[in-house]
Amino acid sequence: MSTKSGEVQDEDVYNKIMKNKEQLLSQEEPLRFIFSHSALREGWDNPNVFQICTLNETKSEMRKRQEIGRGLRLPVNQAGERVFDETINRLTVIANESYEDFARSLQNEIEEDFGVKFGRIDKNAFSKLSRVIDGEEKVLGAEVSERLWIELKEKGYLNEIGDVQPAFNPTDKHFELDVSPEFKDLKPAIIDTIESYLFSNRIVNKDNRRTLMLNKQVYLDPEFKELWGKISQRTTYSVEYDTKVLVERASKAVKEMEKISPLRIIYEKGKIEIEKKGVDTKLLKSGVETVEREIRLPDILAYLQKETELTRSTLVDILIKSERLNDFSVNPQRFMDQTASLINKELHKLIIDGIKYEKIAGQEYEMRLFEEEEVVRYLDNLVSVKNSIYDAIEFDSSIERRFAQELDEREDIKFFVKLPSWFKVETPIGSYNPDWAIAKHGDKTLYLVRETKGTKDFEKLRNTEAQKIRCGRKHFEELKVDFEVVTRAQEI
Repeated sequence: MSTKSGEVQDEDVYNKIMKNKEQLLSQEEPLRFIFSHSALREGWDNPNVFQICTLNETKSEMRKRQEIGRGLRLPVNQAGERVFDETINRLTVIANESYEDFARSLQNEIEEDFGVKFGRIDKNAFSKLSRVIDGEEKVLGAEVSERLWIELKEKGYLNEIGDVQPAFNPTDKHFELDVSPEFKDLKPAIIDTIESYLFSNRIVNKDNRRTLMLNKQVYLDPEFKELWGKISQRTTYSVEYDTKVLVERASKAVKEMEKISPLRIIYEKGKIEIEKKGVDTKLLKSGVETVEREIRLPDILAYLQKETELTRSTLVDILIKSERLNDFSVNPQRFMDQTASLINKELHKLIIDGIKYEKIAGQEYEMRLFEEEEVVRYLDNLVSVKNSIYDAIEFDSSIERRFAQELDEREDIKFFVKLPSWFKVETPIGSYNPDWAIAKHGDKTLYLVRETKGTKDFEKLRNTEAQKIRCGRKHFEELKVDFEVVTRAQEI
């Protein structure tokens, strides 16, 4: 496009790109366009960049991380909301050099600029791992994380400065992370955390992928057709709960919630000095001040109604019985947010306990979707198998990788399928995608659905995760299909 010709058409297109971003980003807008890097740098603040082609030769003043920084932002959807789907959040860079050179140079520049070392595990790397204790999800924290780090070092998985050692090799099907009983329930999360520090898992070569081949021997097997017929039926759910029980539980939770603190401002005052040796910063003052001002109280019932979809009378009962309304004036927004969160938590528990599934006549997931879908996956996330619907399975964690390998070696497993992302069970708290469907031979053929987790103890799973699995169990009970949570293939 040229704006020098003075043509009205060119001017309209220019205005659309530089001024009417909302129209340009609409799904109904047919115009497609290519931006130069300089245009991205000069005020056109667009988070939805998914491909970058580097035509210029990178120089020291134009670092690779600056060139691709625009594409590393979380994209937004049509409603302006951030999208956290990892299948969407991928940046493709068409580099003017080999993949190996690009990846090595990018890694070196990031390590140099930010003072980090890929593959080096900090002592607080595990501090955000969580487990459920007494019904509450709690993170490990820095102290426990350091204790775990020391244990991993003593076992030979890390060295004195935290570099990952050859002893840590989850790709080996015989690998077993050796940790004390204190951390046994976190083994899968520990493995995944360590792998997340490896640079090779952060940037992948798009050429290093392939299309999975449909295994016709499994696909045309009458037993696979029978398995699919048992699990493919779609359902709808209804819920029942006692409002009095909800009021009692929610008011108790709000009554016991942490103290609501007033608004505070945390500040730091410093100065920057430019010297011959470089830029130096000095902290002069820091502190915390409580904000004292008259607060106009918002409509708490309207807010809680919007967040919980409960009636005003139910919310009034909960607030009065909680005996915490005095905290509302201390910090209104924090009080409303925490109260809404606790009410929803108790509401979801009751809903899950009272949920009932029913088959929807004439609605099911069709087998032909396996034939119609072209599945392209990265080799680094694939494990080759013989007895599944495709010739390889994409794994999301070390547990799934090990599970697929062990199932494929067993003689009593006729075939198994990693259920595709489009196979979903609807629940009140979002869609649930079960893990595996399995046909097992014995005295008779068993058709099973299994969920793989690091623990079978539901009290140690995150609340939302555990609730979706409970819904999945009731869905498959309606279909009369055996459903369980397992940690290893030996449990089948």
